[in-house]
Amino acid sequence: MNFQSLQKVLAQNKVYDAWQYVQSLEETLAYMNMSAELIKKVYENRLLVLNETTQELFQTAIEKGHVSISTETLNRTHLNIAGYELNDAIFLKKTASEFFHYARLSMDVLFQIINASLLGDSSINVDDKRIIKLLLDTLDQEPSFAVLKSQLDMIKTAPEYIYLQSFDNHVKHIKTILVNIRNSFILGNQNSFKISSFIYGHTEFPECDAITKIQEIQSYVNHTVEQILIEMEAQVPNCLDNQRRIQELSFHMQMQEHEGTSKIEHICFFIYVNNDLSELPSEINVYPLRVKENDEIYSFDFRFEEIFIKRKNDDSIIGVAKLKNGLSTDEVYRTFTVSPCDTIEYIKYLDSFKQKYQSVNINFYALEGNIVSYDPSESAQG
Repeated sequence: MNFQSLQKVLAQNKVYDAWQYVQSLEETLAYMNMSAELIKKVYENRLLVLNETTQELFQTAIEKGHVSISTETLNRTHLNIAGYELNDAIFLKKTASEFFHYARLSMDVLFQIINASLLGDSSINVDDKRIIKLLLDTLDQEPSFAVLKSQLDMIKTAPEYIYLQSFDNHVKHIKTILVNIRNSFILGNQNSFKISSFIYGHTEFPECDAITKIQEIQSYVNHTVEQILIEMEAQVPNCLDNQRRIQELSFHMQMQEHEGTSKIEHICFFIYVNNDLSELPSEINVYPLRVKENDEIYSFDFRFEEIFIKRKNDDSIIGVAKLKNGLSTDEVYRTFTVSPCDTIEYIKYLDSFKQKYQSVNINFYALEGNIVSYDPSESAQG
């Protein structure tokens, strides 16, 4: 699954805070698919080794009239990982549980992506246990989201999702291991890799073949995630609440340079309006970001407390946006309160910059602006 197109759409529509959840989804899907492939390969190897060992035991019995099975024989299926001998049966049980956990996480993160992408500043708190219900209720009120809402409703009744959710909750809350592996030498073909029957939420789930069920859930999650993200990407331009967000910032930086040493005197950040402050809401949410012509995206965590507002036609300072909630928050788009100000407040900012900001971290590719440098010794001579 290629998320590059989605990344650009999120950036262009000022909902780039959703990208962190897309990255998490990409990671959990990779873990889920890796777990599924590992389970398949390791179990195939287990059956192959057991078959080879059985043939060897038969041959020994024919040649010597008897055969004994030692601990070394039983351990032939074990894995060697970086010099560590690992019981493959334990590995299969562990990895099967991890598969279901990462599959469930992938479905959960999907809702967080939709929440951030389509609700913007009105998104539901990710810690709210009612997030899925509240999100679905909100989507239901917007006609343009009807197809997406229908897709999400189908998840709730899909047998694959019900099984996935129930299995993960059962293991997490009841804490019993449901995966069983049984194999035998010589005496009949009793190779089995099963998920035991269990009851969760008054629903009984029968015993099933582990490989078959894992492949079924893997296919369902990959397909469902892809189809929902395709529809969600098409709806991102209809985000309900991103009008207060600003990504375009300008800057001016002044530096001293003398005998090969550079020092920052100050950095100022600006938002431009055509005429007056009425063009901006009383609160704005700021995250510097630019999408270059080659589709590369540049952004950074804006950790400055003031942004000055300029009028375009005469470049005059007419206002200031001040950080509202401090820097110790998880806001991506930081909230600033807009108010009038004059040049005097701007000069005070310049004078106090070096004292207030001992170090700075800026991605200049995410901004437009200029850097001016001068040598104070040359200025003194002049």
